[in-house]
Amino acid sequence: MTFDSAAVKRLRQSPGARYFAASLAALAIDYVVTLALYYFAHLDLSVSAAIAFIAVGAVFYLVHEFWTFRQESSRFSTRRMAANMGVLILSGAVRVGVIAALEWARAPAGIWVSLYFATGVGASFSTNYLLNRYFVFRR
Repeated sequence: MTFDSAAVKRLRQSPGARYFAASLAALAIDYVVTLALYYFAHLDLSVSAAIAFIAVGAVFYLVHEFWTFRQESSRFSTRRMAANMGVLILSGAVRVGVIAALEWARAPAGIWVSLYFATGVGASFSTNYLLNRYFVFRR
């Protein structure tokens, strides 16, 4: 299989595509850190997930600054870091709120657990992208 170099170049130049790639990496790291804290530090799963979500989000500010939403003027910014953390907290609340609303509508069992989690992740990713793209990293 070959990739059209123009199509690959467009993907690399798209903040949305870069955000999606960074988000997949962040989600994988978030999952691994959550499980490590849960199994090795013996923290509650919810506590492990919260710590991992915030820690990975803080590190991914740098990814967003220098890769996802990069521009010639990209540099570390305390203001953008703080705004990114605010967005992270808000998007985490959206994730939890969506999952809680789905649980309220129908108790999760079997495949519904994964579906609820995926729906919450989708809502938090969308919230995070839109707020970061149009408010935190606008220049």
